[in-house]
Amino acid sequence: MATFLFVVQLLFIGTLIVPAYTETERCNLLLNATASNFTITVTPEAYQANTTYVVTIRDNSNLTDSKNESEYLLQALSPQNVSVGEWTVVNRDNCSSIDTAILNATQKAANWTSPNSKRASVEIRAYIIYTDKSAKFKTVTLNKGSGSTTAPLTTTPNSVSMVQSSSFFIAVIQLLLLLVTSKLLS
Repeated sequence: MATFLFVVQLLFIGTLIVPAYTETERCNLLLNATASNFTITVTPEAYQANTTYVVTIRDNSNLTDSKNESEYLLQALSPQNVSVGEWTVVNRDNCSSIDTAILNATQKAANWTSPNSKRASVEIRAYIIYTDKSAKFKTVTLNKGSGSTTAPLTTTPNSVSMVQSSSFFIAVIQLLLLLVTSKLLS
């Protein structure tokens, strides 16, 4: 009986740790991303509700064999840093409540459909993840009625503190659940 309870406890711990680890590994790469000047093209350039956009990434950096592109990640955010619209891609992830489109190294473009709500602007974030686990990012803002603007380069994305605090919150909740479960099973 004690062995059975131990196995159940290990399985429960595994179900808590694995999803959190998978998300935080990719999210941690985004947290440490540095600003770059690779090219993001968004077509059409002006923001309109319920419109499908083609977002294309092009990196002209001289890469070495030890540092190649492994993934491209795309996000669309409102001025309040809330995920908006929908990415039409095969692989998507929820990185700290932000819908993230994941493209492999051979894909360079994805379709994004803007929401029906009327917004003044949307920020498109693009990340390049490299095989050495480093990351670069760039943002483009789609403004209603005018063309897109490239945001000035900064050292980190402005939602980093939100991502860090939500990852910490998830870890604390998991720890509390682990302690409660161990007390209940003992």
